[in-house]
Amino acid sequence: MSLQSAKEALNHPITGAALLLSAVGQVGFGAFEPAWALLSSTSMYWFPAVATSGATILPEFGYPDLGTKILLAGALVYVGVQVDKLLTKIKDWQENR
Repeated sequence: MSLQSAKEALNHPITGAALLLSAVGQVGFGAFEPAWALLSSTSMYWFPAVATSGATILPEFGYPDLGTKILLAGALVYVGVQVDKLLTKIKDWQENR
């Protein structure tokens, strides 16, 4: 691995997300749970607003790159919320069999 490749890997957005997730994990998910519950319970409201802003509104104002990043971030969080809900339903189903 070259020095340039290492710099690119360290500056990649996924590296930042992994660092943030590990930091939250070190602090404890007890502090993160209320925020996740809020995101999860309100996802039907914030995701359409984020998607519309990122895909339609921001490109019209000359910020297509920012819109793409916001859309991708919102989509990743939304998918995480949906997967979490699915896993919770599967767990409940298994316990109630």
